[in-house]
Amino acid sequence: MPLNILGTALFEGTDQIPYYSTIRAVAPYAAVAGAIKYWSRGPSNTWERKLHGKVYLVTGATSQSMGTSVVLQMAQLGAQLIILTREIDQWSTEWCEDLRDRTGNELIFMEKCDLADLWDVRKFATSWLDNSPPRRLDGIICMSGEMQPWGIPRLSVPKRRSSHDGLELQMATNFIGVFHLINLLQPSFKAQPPDRDVRIILTTCWLQVMGDINLDDPLWQDVKFDSSFKFFCSSKLQLGLCMMELQRRLLQEMQKGKTQDGVQRTGLNVSVTMVQPGTMRSPSLRRVISNGSIIVLIVLYCVILYPILWLFTKSGNRGAQSILYALMTPELEEINLKDDKVKYISDCSIVKFSRKEFDDEELQRKLFDTTEKKIFELEKQMAIKRKSAKTSGGKGKEAGKNQKKKKKKVTKSS
Repeated sequence: MPLNILGTALFEGTDQIPYYSTIRAVAPYAAVAGAIKYWSRGPSNTWERKLHGKVYLVTGATSQSMGTSVVLQMAQLGAQLIILTREIDQWSTEWCEDLRDRTGNELIFMEKCDLADLWDVRKFATSWLDNSPPRRLDGIICMSGEMQPWGIPRLSVPKRRSSHDGLELQMATNFIGVFHLINLLQPSFKAQPPDRDVRIILTTCWLQVMGDINLDDPLWQDVKFDSSFKFFCSSKLQLGLCMMELQRRLLQEMQKGKTQDGVQRTGLNVSVTMVQPGTMRSPSLRRVISNGSIIVLIVLYCVILYPILWLFTKSGNRGAQSILYALMTPELEEINLKDDKVKYISDCSIVKFSRKEFDDEELQRKLFDTTEKKIFELEKQMAIKRKSAKTSGGKGKEAGKNQKKKKKKVTKSS
């Protein structure tokens, strides 16, 4: 077909080509749109390695967007996946079975671990560590995230949603729960053999540059809720800063040990990486644009804005490329590392952090220590509440039994 068109244009002139004037008028706009889309979709991950026998913990896999694309390719490459999910119900069970069928990989499992519940996180981490010899772990990929509607100025005020522990939901899910999980799993990372490439990969967002740091109250328990946008940005920023300190602590602790041959360990086989996947047409973006309204979602997102969003944003599969790059690139292997700092990956390449706080080690240390301390204090408070609730519930049951016994005695005597 193209040869016929070219032949007609050469020998008979362009006037003989059907709809040539229309094509000529539309072609420049189509070329510009194609160039924009090619730029906005971002690069693809060109690295690939077999993952047979490797074990990974994954959060945020059931998003039906970026997270699902990542685990789909990991499963196809033979990885054993332990997917952490908020609830294990009929939907999640069927989703897991479907993933096994699509990839032919039966080594896909689901474990309950709600990152917005500190007790749930501790229960999972404790069960994971309570094993001898230590379980194999080749990495953890944290892609879970929470983004609440920002509110329409002068029309609506964003509502504060709270976690099980009374924390703001975005702060609890994006920062505190992830920090708690990885901090508790430190013994598992340290227990891996020195020749095992262990990668801790966490997703962030470019909006972190607009976040604030609260050294005195890193859980933001006493901060007035006036903007969900501020809480989201700050949760991503504080997570990145704490991970910088975590990398240093892992290295220091692991360098104290030795291999079976008595050789000093370097600790460089465990790497922490922050990944910025880009702006995607994700459930979070839909929630923000629609302000939580189904009608606004249908009219504004699906009808009015979708052509523009399609042109300038990534799909979930394209956003997954940077995470797959962080998982597979040989640049993060111990033999190729040029320094021991946390790497920041965007568009399948290592870039620099944009905030000066990422160079302030003292700030990162204080934030890490305070966050760890505040989480421990909050855990104790919640444990006391659970115990008192359990005690009062037990007393209520005993009182109910006593009342039933009294009624039986009355009926017998009558």
